[in-house]
Amino acid sequence: MKYILLPFIFFTAFGCSHSLGRFPKNESGWIPKQHFIARLFTPSDLTGRLNKPEERSSPLIIGDTIYQGSVRNHFFALSRKSGKMIWKKFIEGGVESNPQYFDGKIYVGANDGHFYCLDAKSGKTIWRYNTETEILSRPLIKGGIVYFLTVKNGLYALKSDTGKWLWYYNKGYSQKISVRGTSSPVFEDGKIYAGFSDGGIAVLNAFDGAVIWSKKLTQGDKFVDIDVTPIVSERRIFVATSDGFVYALNSIDGGIRWKRKFSGANALANDNSRIYFSTHEDVIALDQDDGEEVWRFRFKEGATTDFLLIEDQLIFGTPSSYVYSLATDNGEPIWRYTTDSGLFAQPAFAPESNGRLYLFTRLASLHAIDPFYLLPETE
Repeated sequence: MKYILLPFIFFTAFGCSHSLGRFPKNESGWIPKQHFIARLFTPSDLTGRLNKPEERSSPLIIGDTIYQGSVRNHFFALSRKSGKMIWKKFIEGGVESNPQYFDGKIYVGANDGHFYCLDAKSGKTIWRYNTETEILSRPLIKGGIVYFLTVKNGLYALKSDTGKWLWYYNKGYSQKISVRGTSSPVFEDGKIYAGFSDGGIAVLNAFDGAVIWSKKLTQGDKFVDIDVTPIVSERRIFVATSDGFVYALNSIDGGIRWKRKFSGANALANDNSRIYFSTHEDVIALDQDDGEEVWRFRFKEGATTDFLLIEDQLIFGTPSSYVYSLATDNGEPIWRYTTDSGLFAQPAFAPESNGRLYLFTRLASLHAIDPFYLLPETE
């Protein structure tokens, strides 16, 4: 992939795009061009609380609109070009899950226990379904059915147009200590693959919820969650568990092809030959066939966001202000970008918008940057 490299400093209406003197030196020496920063709340909305709520919902870009959930009791539609508000909807308790779009509608789970179907143009509720518990997973929509997981291990299948209940599977909620988070369901060849907080994975018939097989991967009852969405590829399932194991399973029966032990696992992605995952201090690339380590990048900044793969870039955010891009072939830094408060939400890419990357920070600022238009970082 070719990059535009410019030997000058980029300025915006906010002033110089970054002031990095107090931060560690950027190993790559490059930062991406910044297009805008939109702040969804005023400073007064973000002050006065000892424990400020932190944003975890990722942007969804459809056409000229960005759809954005917020833990601060709202769901927004924003202009893709400027970040200005188009509409907003009040949702008690806010939204931490990632929205999905289908047939003119937005589908999203919320902290009030409801799963919402909204009109994409107006934000009006078309239907909602009450699960009576938080919904953190990204919904999956296939064949007119919407699938999602709740924090209490409930897997739902509803009619996407009406919200009518089709089937429900519950794995139980018996572990003593669990990580806050939820895996999201995956569809492949008429089956739903889902990870659960007891360290188990289940494969179900997508149309009636019948269990095809299930397997518990971890031992014990503390911090054994599967909170990272599994990857299904070429009759293999790649799974990461909170106690640090990365597995390659047979998709037919769940048999273990290989497994590797690390110090936790926060994110998981793949391309044609490699698996990428993160611990609290490393991003690691493994060979898909045998699990052998290919490269490792150390950053020591806590849990990463979910990964985003764009051509030869592996992009992720951290809670300590930085967003990184690494070269997928060798793990070397391509660029680093500094935000106001770091990220828990996965970055989102919109190729139709001249290749902009959208970042939603922990304190509710939306950044739009160009991951292929690079500028030199200044001291």
